[in-house]
Amino acid sequence: MPGHKPTYGNFFKFKKDDVFHNRIKTYPKVEFFIYTGSVYYNNENQNYENPDITSGFLSLHDLNVNRTEHSSSGDDQIIKPFVTKQGSFYNIKSTSAETFNLDLEMGDEIYGTYPQTASISVDRYSNSLSTAKKRVLYALKSTLDYYRPLSEHYAYSSSFANKEEQRLNLISIPSIFYGSSIKKGSIVLKYYVTGTLVGEASDTLRNGQIIHTSGSSAMVGTTVGVALYNEGFVMLTSSQGIDTHKEPYEPSSMIQYSASWNYFGNTGSFSSGQSSYSLSFKGTNYIETLTMFAHAKENQLNASNNPTFLSASLNAFVGESIYHENSEVGIKNIASSSYKNHSASFKPVTYINKIGIYDENRNLIAIAGLANPVRKLEERGYTFKLKLDI
Repeated sequence: MPGHKPTYGNFFKFKKDDVFHNRIKTYPKVEFFIYTGSVYYNNENQNYENPDITSGFLSLHDLNVNRTEHSSSGDDQIIKPFVTKQGSFYNIKSTSAETFNLDLEMGDEIYGTYPQTASISVDRYSNSLSTAKKRVLYALKSTLDYYRPLSEHYAYSSSFANKEEQRLNLISIPSIFYGSSIKKGSIVLKYYVTGTLVGEASDTLRNGQIIHTSGSSAMVGTTVGVALYNEGFVMLTSSQGIDTHKEPYEPSSMIQYSASWNYFGNTGSFSSGQSSYSLSFKGTNYIETLTMFAHAKENQLNASNNPTFLSASLNAFVGESIYHENSEVGIKNIASSSYKNHSASFKPVTYINKIGIYDENRNLIAIAGLANPVRKLEERGYTFKLKLDI
């Protein structure tokens, strides 16, 4: 069997046609179900997965899972966000301005807490212009009028109605649930009473109008609100009854009110036990994808620095001023023969199981692992497709 001196450190530069940048557009489906004041996200109860996250909420960072405040060694295992007080005056929201200015010195670290979570919120406003309603409407006035060319129902004030004089039910959806925007035509609202569907509305025209599509025949085809796709809001403006069912929807009141879109999504202390609600939509999410082709050509990569590649140990000699390895150690022949008790002709064989990606300074930045090692013979060439979602 011939001797072999392997060459280590094989680096191959990606060529122009080996690297591709792609952008994938996805539409993840999201559903919220609201019942007796509890919100369920995608039919799941987050409390079972992480007790620190309230049901219906989504964690921005999946940190501190199964971590304790203090470990057995006394170290704090909890990951916390922090900033350092300096001239830029960056601060953590939970730290008051008074504490920041009076109690902290320059260079002090200010800590917050994880998880940072988000969920939908439902806010109802009466037909009078209260301070809270004014604050919300004035913030959305320009946005509503911007979309007016799509539908007159967006208008802050028009022949249809004046938002200041309407009863409003505003559903706020954080962008973590939908990404870049809510997909047009995907919004569906369902109103249940004792488990029976009494009303359904959706943006069937894809222009932002939320239209009553089933339930009360008198309301089918009427517009009950508008959707702000890019901003993550659904504004319901209809207070017309959609069913004969009545219950005390208002907080701290036992007066019976008819089920209507104005009471859709009742949560908190004024939630009822008979009505439940479903809100579903699709988000628009862009995924930047990097695709790379790594080539293992013929007559390449058939040497390995794995000790098992050699037929015997190198038996290095170490002296005071010398280190010498036996360079004549042969390569182990692992080529199999079709005949019993017969050695096949020698073939340098390697198995590729990992591919390293390096930067221009040869710093290892990523490793791609193969599900099963690939047998590499001198006469065979392979191309490996590597895909990285950013």
